[in-house]
Amino acid sequence: MLIYAVSSCSPTRHLEKGQVHLTANKVKITKPVKGISADDLKSLIEQKPNSKTLNIVSFKLWLHSINKKWGEAPVIFDEGLVADSKEKITRYLNNNGYFNSRITFNPVFHKRNKKKLKAEYIVTLSDPYHLKSLHYKIPDDSIKTLYFMDTLHSVLHTGQIYNAALFDKERDRIVSELKDNGYFGFDKSFITYTIDSALNSRQMEVTLNIKNIILPPNAPGEMPKEIKHKVYYINDIIVYPDYQVFISDTAKNDTLIVTPRVQTKSNPYKFIYSPPLKIKPNVISRSIFFESEKKYNATDARQTFEKLNNLRMYKYIALDYTEVKNNPNTDSLKNYLDCTMKLTRNPVNAYSAEAQGTNSGGDLGLGGYLTYQNRNIFRGAEILDVRLKLAVEAQNRGLSDPENDNTYFFFFNTLEYGIDARLEIPKFLAPVRQNRFSRYFRPTTNISIGYNFQDRREYLRIITNLSFGYEWSMSKFKKHILTPIDLNLIKVNTTAAFDSILQEESQRFRDQYTDKVIFTSRYTYIFNNQQINKTQNYLFFRWDIESSGFLLNMALNAAGQPKNEEGFKTVFGIRYSQYAKTNIDFRYYIPIKDEHSLAFRAFMGIAVPYGNSIDIPFEKGFYGGGSNGLRAWQLRYLGPGAYPNTNSNIERVGDFQLEGNFEYRFPMYKVLYGALFFDIGNIWLWNSSETFPGGKFNVNTFLGELAMDTGIGLRLNFSYFIFRVDIAQRITDPAFDPGQRFVIGKYKWFNPIFNLGIGYPF
Repeated sequence: MLIYAVSSCSPTRHLEKGQVHLTANKVKITKPVKGISADDLKSLIEQKPNSKTLNIVSFKLWLHSINKKWGEAPVIFDEGLVADSKEKITRYLNNNGYFNSRITFNPVFHKRNKKKLKAEYIVTLSDPYHLKSLHYKIPDDSIKTLYFMDTLHSVLHTGQIYNAALFDKERDRIVSELKDNGYFGFDKSFITYTIDSALNSRQMEVTLNIKNIILPPNAPGEMPKEIKHKVYYINDIIVYPDYQVFISDTAKNDTLIVTPRVQTKSNPYKFIYSPPLKIKPNVISRSIFFESEKKYNATDARQTFEKLNNLRMYKYIALDYTEVKNNPNTDSLKNYLDCTMKLTRNPVNAYSAEAQGTNSGGDLGLGGYLTYQNRNIFRGAEILDVRLKLAVEAQNRGLSDPENDNTYFFFFNTLEYGIDARLEIPKFLAPVRQNRFSRYFRPTTNISIGYNFQDRREYLRIITNLSFGYEWSMSKFKKHILTPIDLNLIKVNTTAAFDSILQEESQRFRDQYTDKVIFTSRYTYIFNNQQINKTQNYLFFRWDIESSGFLLNMALNAAGQPKNEEGFKTVFGIRYSQYAKTNIDFRYYIPIKDEHSLAFRAFMGIAVPYGNSIDIPFEKGFYGGGSNGLRAWQLRYLGPGAYPNTNSNIERVGDFQLEGNFEYRFPMYKVLYGALFFDIGNIWLWNSSETFPGGKFNVNTFLGELAMDTGIGLRLNFSYFIFRVDIAQRITDPAFDPGQRFVIGKYKWFNPIFNLGIGYPF
């Protein structure tokens, strides 16, 4: 029966006479060389075999064997495509300098099933051609001067193997350089190469030609006319700050003359608008990088577009250029362009609503959000976001005071509501002066304020927060975030029943439910060199530095405020926290092929209390577990250190964290993707704790206290969002005694944890 079941699922069972199932492609290079990969050549083969999950199992082919409407039908070998494949491989090798290489096709049939075939291509590489010399033919002296001023960045060099891609790259580089120096109409069709090759020596003499413009004759018998490329200067900059495509040009408009805030002879900008003017002109002028009377610069034009787009209040942005002719106000020896900026706005106001259901340890809950956004609240392209939250939960666990045990809605007995407002201003707000920083920084100022009320069976907590900070980008990949003021005021009232529980816990655990003030200053540096639509390795790096209570303590010391009876300083009668904290998050991504990829993450965080604090506030501590960490542990239920889990109901935070994660991501079927993952890490305390014995960090034992898990993930990738299910199993558990922490194969060891998430874990 087993043999029958296997044969009935064989992809060759129903093939017609003469048909052969293509099972694999293989490229063999007889003498491999650096720069020519067998995998790259294999990707050029026209006919692909059935896809394989993890490059091992033909999952889609198996689905088709069960139901012909599913998966993939077996790929029938087409001999006619072999010649096309050989031609593509030959063209690739020619473009990489290996002219006249030999490619032979070798069909390899399965030993026991002649209806299965592996297509093998054997490549014998020729000796490559090298660039012997580089010559230049540039009749325009101005262009020649510009070119030779920047030969340091040329990608063509004598002695290198011929590569057609490098020739194209050099053309693009030259075009970019010329467009940044006023050559508005120049394109790479004016750049050609003349190559003289000697077959015997396999050497190439290359001549780079940058041609002038050839004008066709005006009349029969005339010779074509050759003229130099024009260098253009910017003349007028005309801005339509509220452009509407379907409104007639004859509509009544006003014109506002705006003087740019630059120390040059630049002409004023012309703002043409239908009253009233809905945007402050200096907001637009700060986003304009080019100036009148200066040469056209393609990089400045691109920066202008990107910065206007970052304002988020514009839906469409168009920069149109028109050549100026016969203008008496311009220099007759120069060529000029008028730049017209047409800015089409997004709707000013936007609303959204969101509902959600929760299940936290069996406690059912309902929640909802209402969000309002204004994209131009003070006519300066400021973005105001206001979010209202309301949530209820049916909490069955925990202790409560019968006199304070409310039911808010049906059987829901806990309540949470709040409001958060965030204002984003597209400039550095005082005390930072605008002219001290480059416009290329793309600065924003962020101000936020929030209020959150939580009424649970054990306590009532009110959290008020206020923050002020800046963001700016110094380059395409680098971002800085500075938040000098981040104030959190937390007020907590606990029930008598919960107080009796707290008395038996450590001071650190009790501090979670006490009043506190957290006044922090924070700096973040982010580097991310991912480029959309480019398949290449990239990395993400984030470094956070945070200090709490330092500025507040200096102010109170200056005011001469004394300590309270317990020996601590207070503000508003509430003890404030002092600590220093830093963490590093490093991620590296390696795209392989056909949407397969590898993802690595390493995280390290350190927090140290000092002065007015004995421990790190619970809200600021490090934690492990959860859908984005070590996935075989619930969030905040890993560690610290070798803590043996004697009380499984206490959430844990630590002062020090190490964590590493790895994922292999691959496609499975249509929108269904898979992942194999491995996680390692833990959290620790700096000081011994009665609540968490074994949680203190020890340099001699911490490696043995690293938790490890592995698992598989399924992801539904809908492009605009990813729904994720991860199933994780513990490998080592630091909660057990040394020597017993490897759990695989132990009694009741198999205990998979399911995690749901939106988006990738890292």
